[in-house]
Amino acid sequence: MEPEELLLGNGSTQLIYLLCLALRPRRALIVGPAFSEYANALKLAGARVRVSPAANDGFKFSTEEFMSAWEKDDDMVFLTTPNSLTGQLIPRAEIEKIARVALMREKFIIVDEAFIDFVETESVKRLVRENPYLIVLRSLTKYYALPGLRLGYLLAQAQRVKHLADYLEPWSVNGPALKVALACLKDMSFQCKTDYWLRRERSFLAKGLRALKGFHPYPSSANFLLVRIEHPNGDAGELRSFLLGKHLLIRVCNSFLGLGARYFRVAVRRRKDNQRLLHALREWPA
Repeated sequence: MEPEELLLGNGSTQLIYLLCLALRPRRALIVGPAFSEYANALKLAGARVRVSPAANDGFKFSTEEFMSAWEKDDDMVFLTTPNSLTGQLIPRAEIEKIARVALMREKFIIVDEAFIDFVETESVKRLVRENPYLIVLRSLTKYYALPGLRLGYLLAQAQRVKHLADYLEPWSVNGPALKVALACLKDMSFQCKTDYWLRRERSFLAKGLRALKGFHPYPSSANFLLVRIEHPNGDAGELRSFLLGKHLLIRVCNSFLGLGARYFRVAVRRRKDNQRLLHALREWPA
């Protein structure tokens, strides 16, 4: 990508708010389950927001269902791939189809690729050159574990980036974040090790969860797994309390539209940590 096609921000969250402020959509569609800041930013900009939840329990994206939900008056659509809650990927070819329709309708498609580093070949970043209505959000805080440093960026046509830059607050990105980011991007060894580690440990953790009675992990292309509790009286909040007593923390997903009290998210960690989690889940007296 060329420098003119890139805009840095204080994490991709700042850029979500910037997009809504600069582009001023009147109506917007969010494909759920989704990051809550999309709706917050849209509402702050005065947009009417609709959320299209996944129609099936497997949370698999359907282009046909999406096109049925996407109304012609929707000025902006937020898609996430891999999904930041389920880890499921929208195939690149499907986003290409959607982007072509957005170009024809002259409506904005915002593709949040915060977790795409784990499956980089599926990124649609290069499509922005051909489509002024396609904008791609990226983050360095997920893959490189830099949440506190706050660094994200968006990719768009050069003219679009120039327009959006006018809405960016001065001095949004700090010096240490830039230094660390450049060092991370040069570390090819980290990338090779991470890719190998993730494939192995994600498979181990998913297999272990499937072997436990009462837990259903969903397929994921990211460094986490979404899990549904299938115990009759299972509640993710109660499970979190139980695991905290063992110095383990899970993400309860009851605050996300389309999920609920039976869903939680766990990070893929090193083998000994994954084994600790599986052992603790076996002891849960649900």
